[in-house]
Amino acid sequence: MPETVVKPAADFHQTKIFSDFLAKKPALKKYFLFDDPRVVAQNLGAPKIDRDFLCDILKKQNELFGAKSETFRNIELLRDEETVTIFAGQQSGLFGGPLLTLYKAIGIVKKAVQLQSEIGRSVVPVFWIACDDHDFAEINHTFMPNREGELDKISYEPKEIPPVAIADLCFDDEAAYNRMVEQTTNSLGDTDFTALLYKRLFAAYKQDTSLVKAFARWMADIMPDLGLIFFCPNNKDAKTISKSFFKRLVEGHFKVKEVLQKTEESLIADGYHIQAEKRDSAVHLFYHNPERTPIHFEGEEFMVGEKRLGLPALLDLIDKFPERFSPDVLTRPVWQSYLFPVVAQSGGPAEIAYFGQIGKLFDLLKLVQPYIVPRPSLTLVDKRNEELLEEHDISLENLAGDVEQLINRVVGETLPEDIRDKMESFKNDLEVEYKELTRLIAESYKNLEPMAEQTYGRIADALNRLEKKILAEHKKENDVVRNRIYKLQAGLFPNKAFQERSLNISYFISKYGFELVDFIADRLDIKTSEHQLIRLSEFTG
Repeated sequence: MPETVVKPAADFHQTKIFSDFLAKKPALKKYFLFDDPRVVAQNLGAPKIDRDFLCDILKKQNELFGAKSETFRNIELLRDEETVTIFAGQQSGLFGGPLLTLYKAIGIVKKAVQLQSEIGRSVVPVFWIACDDHDFAEINHTFMPNREGELDKISYEPKEIPPVAIADLCFDDEAAYNRMVEQTTNSLGDTDFTALLYKRLFAAYKQDTSLVKAFARWMADIMPDLGLIFFCPNNKDAKTISKSFFKRLVEGHFKVKEVLQKTEESLIADGYHIQAEKRDSAVHLFYHNPERTPIHFEGEEFMVGEKRLGLPALLDLIDKFPERFSPDVLTRPVWQSYLFPVVAQSGGPAEIAYFGQIGKLFDLLKLVQPYIVPRPSLTLVDKRNEELLEEHDISLENLAGDVEQLINRVVGETLPEDIRDKMESFKNDLEVEYKELTRLIAESYKNLEPMAEQTYGRIADALNRLEKKILAEHKKENDVVRNRIYKLQAGLFPNKAFQERSLNISYFISKYGFELVDFIADRLDIKTSEHQLIRLSEFTG
């Protein structure tokens, strides 16, 4: 029976902390403080932020993003102080970014329903768009297999990139935008579904639209109406109600440093890695004006770029211009729990490692570390690739390893049977007969035994070389098989990583239509932490 989940393997290169987290090792209890969402919900206490004010921000943003009706129903639910949230987040990657972004979004929608029954309170899913980042090179591209099965990199590459937050960037370079559109249509070509795909995709990704708005509009468009709320933190109102949090980071930076250092020492002692290494002087806060500058404490003053400020001056700057500040990667999740009643957080390997590193910061800042759940992980297998996997008994782990070895194995299996069988039987018979010959020689001429053994070694080497030559000739005549495996790897394990880390949903929509997203949402299993295989041969449209 075809496999439906993939067991962890060395070739998947999982970190020790992530593997131990999935295995629920007791050693991680001191880093991930809660393994029961009900306990988190009970400990959340009174909200830190006016819910109506926060929900007004969410309503305005989601109206701008074109969210569906269930989203606004959930925003209204969040006004109730008994309602809590589950979060996932990702950067605003081109055309929605890699598939894992979509899986995160679907995953927290389904997990919210499960959590609601477990804790007896309303749970709404919120997707945090990481738009304060400046890593344009990480989000300006995506990958799609072209009609030849090779990976195409689709990218938006303007002549100039201002040093501002992603939230402040737009598709304003006409030539670069047109190249991006041309790359997309050349790669996907014309199918029964591409006319509608291009219409909806480029309605979201219009020229002069901001990268964040385009991302959110596209995600809101393709997602089923399941109530997902989008949140962009690069928002003046959200930053204004966060002034107190920013000040606490500044005023308590010594304590923050101490907590992080102790945790990092403990992680290393336990054999785990440090996900984000920061300088000892880091205050874990950025200043945007417009370039994002990390704030450090050196000597007796705070360094904001080249500018030196005393504590009163920096606090005053936060009061006057809160919109210019944002937490770094270690304090951003804590800020999230300051703004929202977060009962659970969904994340991948890196995010889970971050939460293990910062767990004690929640206590320090009088907040509650969320219940952490692994994000869904899965591979979409189309019918052609499914048949190839089964025909040659290929696993996803095989594609993660040395693909040339896999090709040799598959091609070797297709050698003419008479040559393969004769070579195998000849080598076996030779070994048996030569061992007997060596024994007889040794009985009569003991000093010749080493020479006899060396001679067999040379004969065996020569036979192996002949076998490789035969295989090489066979491989030349089997380019079709070789190319099919290359395409198989490009489709299922591209860029030597899980498909979800590279490929874009637009490729699959171009082949199967928009209904495929509903099929994925239906088949995605949030009850397993193992990597899932979803066979598209079961999709009926």
